[in-house]
Amino acid sequence: MPANILCSISTKGRYLTTLPLAISAVINQTLKPDRLVIFDDNDEPEDMRKEPIYQHLFQILNIKGIEWEWLWADKKGQHYNHQKANKMNFKWVWRVDDDTIPEPNVLDTLYAFTDDNIGAVGGAVLTPPLIFENSNATGKIENIYTEPNIQWGTIHNTTEVDHLHCTFLYRAGICDYNLGLSRVAHREETLFTYGLKQKGFKLLAVPNATTWHLKSPSGGIRDNNIMSLFEHDEQIFQNTLNLKNHTIVVLNNGMGDHIVFKHVLPDIANPIIYSCYPDIVPGKSIKEAIDMFGDIEQFNIYRKMDEWKWTESLENAFRKLYVK
Repeated sequence: MPANILCSISTKGRYLTTLPLAISAVINQTLKPDRLVIFDDNDEPEDMRKEPIYQHLFQILNIKGIEWEWLWADKKGQHYNHQKANKMNFKWVWRVDDDTIPEPNVLDTLYAFTDDNIGAVGGAVLTPPLIFENSNATGKIENIYTEPNIQWGTIHNTTEVDHLHCTFLYRAGICDYNLGLSRVAHREETLFTYGLKQKGFKLLAVPNATTWHLKSPSGGIRDNNIMSLFEHDEQIFQNTLNLKNHTIVVLNNGMGDHIVFKHVLPDIANPIIYSCYPDIVPGKSIKEAIDMFGDIEQFNIYRKMDEWKWTESLENAFRKLYVK
């Protein structure tokens, strides 16, 4: 069967530095993605069709049979762009940063590890000069402040982890990027991939899939180097980490919905609840949920039902969202 893979690149401030290298690396994959989408998140976007280097790259994409599109983004940050890619009706999304160069075998290698139990697969993401040693890295979320990321060094053995960063192949449409993060979107990959883990899918860090990270001093999140934005996002991450053994439930909906939800509540593992009608479903306030997680739209049951093209009961939709 066709792989059904979308390659997603969000770009800002790197038109004529690393972005052409990233696109060229996508073109030269031994396993071609079905489509490449580039989200232009620049404050002052330019038409790259006028640039000779892009004229050549677009022509090569056409010759290689890789569908592509260049989309003007909303200037809200790369998490908004990757969320759009997440909902583009592909089975898999290969997320590639605009300052990375995946070696030609990367997508082929990552895809070879996919099966019905896999949520995401990532390889090594090496930043020259190589200064990180990850021989003792576990990839466990509780060790995130005490060990280097397992992807920062050569990966010798396939390892099941709790989170991935920068670039990886993931199962689309399962969980959402947190849109409550600031425009720098600090920790957005960690939150997203850990969300896949919480949904019951495995995350793998695998060998022989090296991507080179040309860590640019400008562009991307480094164009918004405002410490308060990073602190805001880090707090959301820490709030999520502190509740990692709980099922977060946000009932920002009507009284009848709360009544239906009560039938599902006994089957939810260790819930922390935020509700509009605490007399029906006891819980903390919706404002507290917003303060804790930034984005609560990810808990909107009616949006989820629309995405799922749901034809069953509301009760079963709540079960799909909250019962593992």
